[in-house]
Amino acid sequence: MRSMEWGLGCRLPIDDWVWLNREGVFQVPSLRQFVAPFPPVELMHNVSGLQNEKDFASHGADFYLALTEASPIPLTEYQSILDFGCGCGRLARMFKGHPARISACDIDGRHVQWVDQNLHYVEVRQTSVRPPLPHGDNEFDAIVSISVFTHLNEKSQDEFLAELYRISARKGHLLLTVHGTRALERALNESQVRSMIAVDEKLFQNACHAFSEGKHAFILQQGHLTSSRQSRLRRILSRVSGQCVINEPFEYGVTFIPESYIRQHWGKWFEIVDYRAGAIHSFQDIVVLKPRK
Repeated sequence: MRSMEWGLGCRLPIDDWVWLNREGVFQVPSLRQFVAPFPPVELMHNVSGLQNEKDFASHGADFYLALTEASPIPLTEYQSILDFGCGCGRLARMFKGHPARISACDIDGRHVQWVDQNLHYVEVRQTSVRPPLPHGDNEFDAIVSISVFTHLNEKSQDEFLAELYRISARKGHLLLTVHGTRALERALNESQVRSMIAVDEKLFQNACHAFSEGKHAFILQQGHLTSSRQSRLRRILSRVSGQCVINEPFEYGVTFIPESYIRQHWGKWFEIVDYRAGAIHSFQDIVVLKPRK
């Protein structure tokens, strides 16, 4: 392929664009100019646990390819896309060259600042742990979200489903990931996955029981995004040290959601167009939705 064609970015044939990001720039360093820059190791690790550019690029390429396969129309045909919970651009990097509008948002100011300064084709905003989002009614004909609803309690889930419904266009599509049956099976049967989830065994078993009954199963984690049990002093000290991400009470954890629950509960806002089990890394499911407007 002629070098000038690489500048098309995500308008390239999907196999070429994925190869360029996943392999090409590491095999031929001169091709790096045609892909988006990489965030620093600290931010890569913060959002993904990864610590090198090749792995980070591969994840982004995997996400983009899975979304391409799930989307009812080519991603490049959407006129306004929102990357909800963009982190430091693991997916947003893959939208370089998109012919229309790309927006993104995240709760972590470090991520937002890096995306704003380095991914100049992305309009990015910092958001709160609760709605409203800083977007207008019916603003986006596509909303994508990786690894957000996999971590929300049921109250937060419902608040943001209602908000995404508000900002999605009547004929738009949403592609949101969840932990469903495949993720739970792997957590039960693979020690490495169970270790990665890192939650109390009793709480995990309670979640398994809730899931088996078709319920939303949330397991609270006491990490850097959980502030519901922090003292006011601890929050003040962490803000001073520059480590505080959430300044208001918020519960963050690991969430498993049965497909039956999604079809019934999410169906209040959305038509479920497709449900793609294990579509990302044979772990996260992609739910394809249309707003009931």
